[in-house]
Amino acid sequence: MENMVKNGFDSLPQLEKGNKVHHLGIDKSQIGEGCILTSNLERVELIKDTFDTAERQAFHREYISYTGMCHGVRMSCMSIGNGCMPTEIAVEELRHIDCRKMIKVGSCYAIDPNIKPGTIFVPIGACRCEGATLEYVNIQYPAVCDLDSFFALLQSAKELGLEVTTGITRTHDGLFLESPFAHDGVEERIAPWQKVGVACVDNECATLYTVASILQLQAGCIYVVTDNLATGEAMDYEKDYEKRIMDIIRIATLAMSKLIKGEEYEI
Repeated sequence: MENMVKNGFDSLPQLEKGNKVHHLGIDKSQIGEGCILTSNLERVELIKDTFDTAERQAFHREYISYTGMCHGVRMSCMSIGNGCMPTEIAVEELRHIDCRKMIKVGSCYAIDPNIKPGTIFVPIGACRCEGATLEYVNIQYPAVCDLDSFFALLQSAKELGLEVTTGITRTHDGLFLESPFAHDGVEERIAPWQKVGVACVDNECATLYTVASILQLQAGCIYVVTDNLATGEAMDYEKDYEKRIMDIIRIATLAMSKLIKGEEYEI
């Protein structure tokens, strides 16, 4: 495989029968130029239902993939499981099969007391408080959103009449240490990050941004804030959760179409 990464980082594809990558279970013919990622296996079904056409390509391990047409371009959507290691695997193997644009949709928790549950949040950057990216590069390397992806998400939200908040998220590996289900001491854990203006916490963003940046891919994230760990507020899940998830899916698919078409943005 030709090394397309100019900085020297590269990995070889682990190919199975039919030139399918080992973990995702698909080959180059089965993936679009861009892919909408989500941790939740059930949510990928919601995403593919927004496509004009969509065909399942594989269900291998935690990776369920669909490819079809949406907003006039061919794109894919895929579940990637929860956490940083399966995210890193997805980014690497998607690059191996020439998918170079990725937008992750999901949920996160606010730690800024001014952010209300139900807010749509687009992280411009992430604190690398997870372990996966330390295997690639030291902690001084930033986890930042690709600017084309960032502006495509903001422009798409604007066109759809949806407000978004931007800021910094903290990606970490301990769900039961910083969540509404956390062990005692969550206030003490989030306090240092609140003091320096971190807005939210999540479980994948820093890995997506860091690995994509190193491999010279385009990647962005868009989240629904479900709870605020600082105030104890939570969204009305029965009333609002599915609608807000569908809102960010609509933004993400429109943004992906803009990236694939190479559109310019006016923010």
